[in-house]
Amino acid sequence: MFKYQVHALAMRKAGLGRPLRYLFLVILLGCIIAGLIYAAVVIHAVNERSHPPHVHAHSSQ
Repeated sequence: MFKYQVHALAMRKAGLGRPLRYLFLVILLGCIIAGLIYAAVVIHAVNERSHPPHVHAHSSQ
């Protein structure tokens, strides 16, 4: 993960334009936000499946 940050610093030293660096930063932040959303959805799904069923299996005879 830190490899990309090293590349960003290398891009600065190589003299690449500021817009390209900002674009790289936006893509990196977008990936982090997407990962957080994905983790929240997975945690919510696991939480929903861990609840006991609402219908009980036994019957009164």
